[in-house]
Amino acid sequence: MGKELGSIFEEGIDILTSVLPPPIALIQPALRHLHVFVQFFETKIGIDLDASFLWGIIACLLQISADDQTMLEDVPRMVKALAHKAEVKNGYCGKPESIVNDMVKEACFDMQIQLLEFFTSSVNYVHNSGGKSEAPLKLIIRRFNMANQELGEAVTRVEKLAAVLSSPRSQLHPRSGSGRCLITPPNRMTRFFDRVNVFKDLDRILGLDVRGTPFRSVAVYGVGGVGKSSIVSTYMEARYKENVYDVCLWVKGEKPASLRQSFTDIAIRLKLPDAQAQNHDDNLALVQDWFQETESTWLVVYDNVESADILMPYWPISSKGRAIITTRNDSLAFEPASEGLEVKSWDDLTGSEFLLWLLKNNIGRDVATEHESALTLSQRLSGHALVISQMAGLIHKLKYSIQDFKTFYLKNPRVHHERDEFRAIWEISFNSLSDDERCLLGITSFLMPDNIPQEVFANDIERDLSGDLAFFADDFRDKNSRTLSLHRLFQTQFKYFLTPEQRLNAFNNTVSLVLDLFPDEDAKAGQLYDSWEACNRYLQHAINLRDCFLEEQKLSSQFQGSWKFCALLNRSQRFFIEINQPQECENTCNTNMLALSQLEAGPQKEDYKATITSHQAQIAESLGDADISVRLGEECYQIRLAEHPQKTRLLCFTASNLGYQCSSAGNQTVALEWFKKAREWWGGDPGYPSNIIMNEARCHVLLGDFKTGGGMLGYFAAQIKNADFSNWAMIAYGYFAIGVLHERQNDFESAEQYYLEAQNAWLDSEQTRLHPFNGACMYRTGAVCLKQAKIEAAIKHLRDSMQITGFHQNLQDRPVEHARNLFKLSEAQSQDDKVDSIDKANALREEAEVYLRKKDPDVVDCSTDEAYDRFVCIFWR
Repeated sequence: MGKELGSIFEEGIDILTSVLPPPIALIQPALRHLHVFVQFFETKIGIDLDASFLWGIIACLLQISADDQTMLEDVPRMVKALAHKAEVKNGYCGKPESIVNDMVKEACFDMQIQLLEFFTSSVNYVHNSGGKSEAPLKLIIRRFNMANQELGEAVTRVEKLAAVLSSPRSQLHPRSGSGRCLITPPNRMTRFFDRVNVFKDLDRILGLDVRGTPFRSVAVYGVGGVGKSSIVSTYMEARYKENVYDVCLWVKGEKPASLRQSFTDIAIRLKLPDAQAQNHDDNLALVQDWFQETESTWLVVYDNVESADILMPYWPISSKGRAIITTRNDSLAFEPASEGLEVKSWDDLTGSEFLLWLLKNNIGRDVATEHESALTLSQRLSGHALVISQMAGLIHKLKYSIQDFKTFYLKNPRVHHERDEFRAIWEISFNSLSDDERCLLGITSFLMPDNIPQEVFANDIERDLSGDLAFFADDFRDKNSRTLSLHRLFQTQFKYFLTPEQRLNAFNNTVSLVLDLFPDEDAKAGQLYDSWEACNRYLQHAINLRDCFLEEQKLSSQFQGSWKFCALLNRSQRFFIEINQPQECENTCNTNMLALSQLEAGPQKEDYKATITSHQAQIAESLGDADISVRLGEECYQIRLAEHPQKTRLLCFTASNLGYQCSSAGNQTVALEWFKKAREWWGGDPGYPSNIIMNEARCHVLLGDFKTGGGMLGYFAAQIKNADFSNWAMIAYGYFAIGVLHERQNDFESAEQYYLEAQNAWLDSEQTRLHPFNGACMYRTGAVCLKQAKIEAAIKHLRDSMQITGFHQNLQDRPVEHARNLFKLSEAQSQDDKVDSIDKANALREEAEVYLRKKDPDVVDCSTDEAYDRFVCIFWR
């Protein structure tokens, strides 16, 4: 009966909702979204799945609601809310081209179960309500709240997975790569002791016969310093040498910046086509492609991962291969890893054997006493590998026997308190350092531990690093890459060994060194485009200093930044703007404002505040928030205007920024006034920036003054042909603006050529393919092809563009840029002569409106280009 009722309901939504009361009839569109979800469940999740019972129980609940006025208003509203959760899921993986892996299927299956349990429980509450103290509606509402929360969590999981699965891959990149490759951690251990049992467990979980078998993963977890990373790195190298794996890869997983850099390093080491040192998003897509399509057997290790949220964009989406996570967070053993393996401290005896093994050349003549002393020390330190290793370094440095050190150690007053045992070892170690060594470690404590460039120390690290320190950290230096590495626990312990004053001094020293290396923007152009490679090398250390500052602020309000710290963050913000990292830029601006607020008032403070505000304005404009951008731009201008003496060059750039920001907001007349002010602030000096001329020209074009705009763009085109003009980004933006001129003049063929020129200029500079500008070039090319009735070409260009805008909308940065692609593609499909083109066009149009409403929920008219373009950055509108 339920199945029959379900079939009738599924096939007759229109009829059923038309005969029921209006509150139920109004949820018809929501039920159609649920219908799409159920079709996905029945066809994608498994074989012979039948959701007819769900339709039957929904029909039953709606009929009950129609007959009961106390439920008629609330129950349809709840059904509609749950159906909209299904709609969100449909948007991420309900399309024919969507990639669906096992994790997506599991999340969708959980959603189906939650829906079924809610509707079944609700009907049961009504049928079994006799004699119950609580009304059925109260119980239904309580159950709805639970189901709504669970569905929301499942949708979030699907959303995160979709962001990875839909990133551009084969459409943008060919694939190949080297046959054999081993990437080891920077602080590779040359000495390894015991842990054979962990190797056996890893073999059991991952298997030794890996070719042609499904993907497997494990999270190796435990407290810091027990040896997780050294165990896994040694295991990885051993299995590589045994040819179990053709490729073994080590990923620094602590922060998004280190993950991005690791995948770039992997793409380059694997010699993947189109891999470039500065194109992190592209390189991620390349490596994910390689995971899926290579014939090589591979193992990837994600070291020191803190959370699944950070890891998920970089987690393999392949159906083959192996992955290991090292972490202190045991929840990663459940997601994304399929199993967990805990690494514990050694027992007392094994810990003593480890100490004796480390000190095999320092053992006293009385072997029995040495063994007994080693056992005592191991007991005191609970078999903790890193602390025992640190203690061995002390014994070696002090030239003690183990017995002598035990006597010395037990005299330390801290050892009478068991919880301070570890701290006692650290303090004895750090107290033994010279002033120069403490200075060195203080600096490294505030840098990213896995990849510290030697040039941070002005190339004299060989002279400052003593042999004793080299013993503390095995293979501290990588002589090939000229980088240094430290254990994170070592970093943390030394940082908090320092007094607050010493810690602040070490922080400021580190800031000074990184600032000296991080490129400053070009004084004339106010940009960093020609310095991206150097910026990439030092960016993660700048980010780490930013994060360390926030951590220190939580501990003490006395820990304050410096002018140099604010200057370093300003340079980082500029770079984030250029590489399209809006969230990182926003986080850095917020931290910078906090640091700046604690510094003394004066001209320098106002100068830095203006710079931060300018960067916030530029990010807002880039994300389509033009009105916010203009407000922030005007605030920046007022700060610059109040400076004494006035900085005319900065006032020129600020006025110019307000020009393109007002243009983005649709106020071209006001924009021209700002460009006029920019010229006035520049004065009569030669060399007026070409990029400002280009932006002003675009404004004239948008006002319909093609003669003035065309003349200025002609001047700009002559400038970029000059051999001295090397700013590839401005060249690309200039060609794009000339394309806009020709499109506005209805010269669509010339416009098409200039949009292609703009894209080629961008890609010829070996910059990121996933930047929104590249997607916009394809979009405009498709749009003018459509105006020339070149339908097939238009559809191709628009679909290519969607590979890029789809990547960014999944990051929730730029939903409208994806929406306008969908809208324009719907127009192209409606002109196509294929049988199902109209249906496809209608579906695309509906999807476009969904994405547009993410930006503007109150939008009324979604049928024009202007409805979408007003939220797109003016540089690629």
